[in-house]
Amino acid sequence: MTPFSEFLQHMANGLVLGFLYALVGIGLSMVYGILRMINFAHGEILMVGVFLALPVSAMGAPAWVVLLSGLAGATLMGFLVQWAVYRPLLKSPEVTLLVASLGVSLLLQNLVLMLTSPQPKRPAPAPFLDQPFRLGEIVLRNVDLAIVVVALAATLATHLFLKHTRHGRALRALAQDMSAARMMGVNVPFMVMICFLIGSALAGIAGVLIGYKYGHLTPLSGFLPGLKGFVAAVIGGIGSFPGAVVGGLILGLLETFLVGYLPDALAQYRDAYVFLVLILVLLVKPSGLFGKAETVKV
Repeated sequence: MTPFSEFLQHMANGLVLGFLYALVGIGLSMVYGILRMINFAHGEILMVGVFLALPVSAMGAPAWVVLLSGLAGATLMGFLVQWAVYRPLLKSPEVTLLVASLGVSLLLQNLVLMLTSPQPKRPAPAPFLDQPFRLGEIVLRNVDLAIVVVALAATLATHLFLKHTRHGRALRALAQDMSAARMMGVNVPFMVMICFLIGSALAGIAGVLIGYKYGHLTPLSGFLPGLKGFVAAVIGGIGSFPGAVVGGLILGLLETFLVGYLPDALAQYRDAYVFLVLILVLLVKPSGLFGKAETVKV
């Protein structure tokens, strides 16, 4: 493989990884845009969704059915968490919601651990998704192509929902000024629930795709994707929908190129580099690429 072909291969791998991070980051960014809350339980909702889809996969269901099962499972879990934990705290200080999300994260991790086991699990093999896909000298698998197609479709559908539906306009109004939106007749608790459901559905999609791509699932499998989705949202400007997508792609490309070109002794610290990038972004441009600086009144 020539150096240029190797470069293209890394770029393709980075884009696939970036779309996964974007799916996770969009949900985090939407919730932050409305509640100014960083939902640290988002990765665990992703994990629960894919674990609920595993029995469907074990029955030999097609991959698209497993994907819908993961989406439904994560959406249901997002509904339960928002209704039982976040809804009663809606008018509480932001730090209260933050601490509550950390508690939910640990609760879901340990609950799934008790109900299953710490042993890694994987979806039933999907022969079509495991087949190679060639584009010139670039070699991927069909699951990589599926990740790009599904992520683009889900991102476009979410964008159209936010821009061209009544509920989408209400969500954007909440993000601008929740008090004004409430006075204009917007049902704030209902719209917050809609926001959580959309974010959870996207996380469920990402979880199933991660399961098919890597085939290694444990009760802790959602923790790192959740954190990296948060980093992607911060890079793009947390609270910004397009920023989460761009941030995810940047993070995926950066991580892939670092692993591809650094010596093995340094490449093994790929996760550390992700959070180093987060620190640098916060130091140089805290509002992110598409975010707007906020003035805090004291």
